[in-house]
Amino acid sequence: MKFSELSVGQKASNTILITPEMINGFADVTGDQNPLHTDPAYAEPRFGGVIAHGVLLVGFFSALLATELPGPGAVARSLNARFKSPARPGDEVKVEVEIVKLVPRIRKAALEGRATIGDRVVLLISAECLLEE
Repeated sequence: MKFSELSVGQKASNTILITPEMINGFADVTGDQNPLHTDPAYAEPRFGGVIAHGVLLVGFFSALLATELPGPGAVARSLNARFKSPARPGDEVKVEVEIVKLVPRIRKAALEGRATIGDRVVLLISAECLLEE
């Protein structure tokens, strides 16, 4: 999407079902083999089972920025994430983003987002993206 097509208040969202395959694949690709993400017996006492990598959720947000809002061609300049609660295999995570500020001089969009599972917030995130004309 071009900068001229954006407006403050625009929103986009997506819902993703977290699967064990996603978590294991993310662990393999990144090398983050923390047993909280990969070993049910290890994770059980602390979290009741394995939990998704927090950065996997950030990746869902990044995908929304790249494909929906602002969309293809957007370049992330910064991301600031705050993890509020764990996500687990089988959870449906709703990722939402909203444009909160536009800076025409440098074609920058500031966005705020969150990821939720039902009514529970699992991630709060903000981003700045640079865009095409």
